[in-house]
Amino acid sequence: MEKVAGDRRLHHSHVEVFDGDMPAAIARFTQVPTPRLIVIETAMSGDELLHALDALAENCDAGTHVLLVGADNDIIQYRALISRGISDYLLKPLTIGGLIEAAERIFIDPDAPQLGRVFAFFGAEGGVGTSTVAENVAWAIGTVLDEHVTVLDLDLCFGTVAFAYNLEVSQGIEDILASPDRIDEQLYQRYLLHYNERVAILGNRASLGNDANIDPDALAEALNFIRQQTTNVVIDLPHLWSDWVRHVLVEADEAVIIGVQNLAALRDLKSIVEVLNKERGEESKVKVVLNHGGLSKKTEVPAKEFEVAVGVAPVAMVPHDVIVFGQAANNGQMLGDVNRKHKAVESYIALAKALTGRSETRIKARKKGKLSLGLFKKKP
Repeated sequence: MEKVAGDRRLHHSHVEVFDGDMPAAIARFTQVPTPRLIVIETAMSGDELLHALDALAENCDAGTHVLLVGADNDIIQYRALISRGISDYLLKPLTIGGLIEAAERIFIDPDAPQLGRVFAFFGAEGGVGTSTVAENVAWAIGTVLDEHVTVLDLDLCFGTVAFAYNLEVSQGIEDILASPDRIDEQLYQRYLLHYNERVAILGNRASLGNDANIDPDALAEALNFIRQQTTNVVIDLPHLWSDWVRHVLVEADEAVIIGVQNLAALRDLKSIVEVLNKERGEESKVKVVLNHGGLSKKTEVPAKEFEVAVGVAPVAMVPHDVIVFGQAANNGQMLGDVNRKHKAVESYIALAKALTGRSETRIKARKKGKLSLGLFKKKP
């Protein structure tokens, strides 16, 4: 329960943990108001458990939900408990994710729009190729996995995402962040750029006049709206260790840290991984990508030694190829559009699958062209 309380998915919830079975819960809530959710681990069963639940119900405020955790796998008892009004009954042993998901199901609003998943990319050092990895993984999500994805460039001073896709920004994410309360679907479509039918971009004008320190509240409001418009959001973060960057990395569905195989990157990546894993929780650990593999074979730290030192295995290793990457950059293309069979493209696709939880791909032939306005409508 203490690990559950520390998980990033409950950072906005107040969680208290107390020792004791059902009698302890009854005694406590005769004295204090009940919270929105009570989770009780119990060894009781049968009539004893039902009578105890009735006693607890007498002290519960309106709107309080009860989730029981037990070891008695009896369908008749389960039905009796549900008829008594409990929200769910979970069998031991529990997992952190299973308990959090059960709690989330209780409070889900079936009429609320489904929010897109957020994947945040951050470099352990500047110049490790974070933007290139983020852009090409977004390409893989849209082109290979056939899912809608929006790439969000939050490097307001030096961002290159739109440039990399050969697109020009007239109105960017900085305009949305300036007045996030004004954004609606029609205005949002004016800011959105399209690389193909599935991959959209919210770039910026990359001006030194922009403030690199983004207001966390404005970003949260804007991101909440963007997540209602698409299935996946890829965030390219600047190499800043500030409160708002750290907050994005902790709150994202997946945080991806990019490093290269040298000692300085190893040191910095290890520090970042340790800090973020502690804040994200046991089941939401960051993913590590090693970029520019083979750039300096004689001096780079071997992947196995890197893994031992950092304490986490890289989820993908992207080989260095100055010719193919240079060709893609000069043409304003993603690597997969230049050479679909390149090993780096295989790495991007593997990472896209790891982030989205996909094991199969659905490759469809598509005509080139811009996305019509209706395809990014708010989900019903």
